Amino acid sequence: MGMGIPTTVLRKAREEAGIKQGDMAARLGVSSNSVVSRLERTDSTDEAMARRYLEAIDTDGSRAILTFYSRDWSISDRPAFGHPDQELLWSAEQALQELTRFEGSEDYDALLAAPINLFRTNLLGAAEFLGKVEHSLAWIGSVGVGKTTALSHLTNLMVPGPGDRPQPVFPASGGRTTTSEVAIRTAPAFGIMVEPKPEDEVRLIVGEMVRAAAEGAGGVSTEIDRAIRNMAELKRRKNPSDPRSFIDPIKEMIEAGGGDQDDVVQDIVNRMRLEQRTETQMILSETTVNGLEWLSKNITAINFGQHARFSLPQRVTVFVPESAMRKSGYRLNVIDTKGILGTTERADLMAHLAEPRTLSILCCAFNDAPGTEALKIAKTLQELRLDAVERQRVILLALPRGDEALKVITEDGEPPEDAAEGYAIRAMQVEDSLREAGVPPIPVLFFNAMEESAPDVWSALCRQIDAMRSRQHERLTRFVALSHDLVSNTDAARIQQARITLAEEVERMVRDYRKLPNVIRPAHQRLLDELQTSHASSIAAAVARRGNWDNFEMHFMIGSGVRADANLRTAELFSRINGRLDALTGRFSNTREAQALVETLAEELSEWQQEFLARALTIGRNTFKPYLDKAEGFWSNLWARYGQGSGYRDDIAAMVREWFEETPELVEARNKIDARLTDAWDELVLQQLVEATRISDDEVAL
Repeated sequence: MGMGIPTTVLRKAREEAGIKQGDMAARLGVSSNSVVSRLERTDSTDEAMARRYLEAIDTDGSRAILTFYSRDWSISDRPAFGHPDQELLWSAEQALQELTRFEGSEDYDALLAAPINLFRTNLLGAAEFLGKVEHSLAWIGSVGVGKTTALSHLTNLMVPGPGDRPQPVFPASGGRTTTSEVAIRTAPAFGIMVEPKPEDEVRLIVGEMVRAAAEGAGGVSTEIDRAIRNMAELKRRKNPSDPRSFIDPIKEMIEAGGGDQDDVVQDIVNRMRLEQRTETQMILSETTVNGLEWLSKNITAINFGQHARFSLPQRVTVFVPESAMRKSGYRLNVIDTKGILGTTERADLMAHLAEPRTLSILCCAFNDAPGTEALKIAKTLQELRLDAVERQRVILLALPRGDEALKVITEDGEPPEDAAEGYAIRAMQVEDSLREAGVPPIPVLFFNAMEESAPDVWSALCRQIDAMRSRQHERLTRFVALSHDLVSNTDAARIQQARITLAEEVERMVRDYRKLPNVIRPAHQRLLDELQTSHASSIAAAVARRGNWDNFEMHFMIGSGVRADANLRTAELFSRINGRLDALTGRFSNTREAQALVETLAEELSEWQQEFLARALTIGRNTFKPYLDKAEGFWSNLWARYGQGSGYRDDIAAMVREWFEETPELVEARNKIDARLTDAWDELVLQQLVEATRISDDEVAL
């Protein structure tokens, strides 16, 4: 075997064989089971002892472990035993070793260096992706849709509630509950880590609360309002003269101070005792019995502003042992995103959707599935040419309540016979809605937290992760076969001629497609669209922060606008390049290795397109930001409009449009964007094509 074996693997083999430690000691010929116990407490067991241990168990499982660890794994990383793709990864390792041996053999021709390097790079890249079993589940949905409840049931993170009825570990009570994004990660022990909001941001939020109390408009989200009131001990109290109303102590403070809002803001911040709320993490004491109940108690207190040592959270990370979560073939992190209230054009959501190892779960109510927010996100993905749907990283999760599934109507006008038929009808309607909206189909699941089998739906989510990985699975399988064919049936001269033809065609494409078309859609258009549909209080909060607010990040929207325009301007160019590559594939039909060169180039072109469009967003955001930062009058005028009567959103949109279209200095900004996009197009697409097909002078001489 040539290496130690993790002792957990040995212990699991013994337990699966039904052998107790005492019986194991007898099989090993040692004096007592304490020897076995001490061995199983170590991290790793040396080769000789591991072999002796596994041979003593003598089951199919123990023999499989021996076979796995006896393999010579010298190039790629050896996966853990039990990895879902361990046999395919072993095939890749064998292919890599075969290529290395071939390079040192008499049959090797230097003309094959480039194809071999291409195959090796793809084998290693796909093996690296598949070798890791870490993935994330990002739960995305509107406020109150039930995503926190659903994820708690599906991950099995539940605690006993009233009457011993299971309830979620996390605060979930019909929406407007969670103050921040919550990430759940596996770790050896239970723990909580809090990233607090900066004190300046807390002061801004308090200012918005005070202004809302004074003027009767705007304000902050219910969950943030509740947390701050708890921290400052300023909870509303029942009105003794009118049981249907409450008395607001913040209004009383404003009245007592003669209307001076700044003094009230300072008083509330003082009452919050931020100087005492400096802790950022806590770990479960070893003496605490129930880790999930400890977690639920403390995370609820932090979320509601009731924990004296923690400030208002920006983001919370919860650590749980792997055994506490529902089992999966993968090591899963779970992200409960901040509920959508208004715009879906958020940097945090798009980051999850762009991450190659993250499955984004778009949660929606059953009765309006696919839901306004999910449909808008799907359209955004298409407009920005973000490949999440294409790469199977998105799934819809409709969340029925009660007997909603039994109230849909069949084509005959009759109710369904059971919930399963109701789900099938709604799934067809979802498919129709997506098609009518002009977006690609998205898989849909259904989960009623009060009635459905959580393990079944959890298994379906895990199968979607299988689907996410399938592209790399197919890629690795293909290059294992190609590597074997190259070594067994090589035609170096024909491959070299194909490479020359490909390089010449790429040179022609670079000349033909160097110039980008002119702007099609202005950079600020997406911002204008969001201003027309978002909540006035969200817009005002963003204006108060000069566009830098997580829930309405204007700079990100401008960057998205540049990305959307870059997609429109280059879509035809990418299509033409792909068409010419397809034509080459047909010309190389008699040389499989040459076809692989072209097919791989087309795959890489898709990756380069994503890199170029991501760069476009960054260019747009960063180029306009300095101009916005110094536009004092612009922000002052936007701020002054708030609270001045109806038509706020239309007026703000008109003011933003005028600034972008009438400000002379922005001609310079737009010229910079064009120049930077041209540079990015050349660097990330054209030059990548050239480098991928380049033939050196030495190769030509061969």
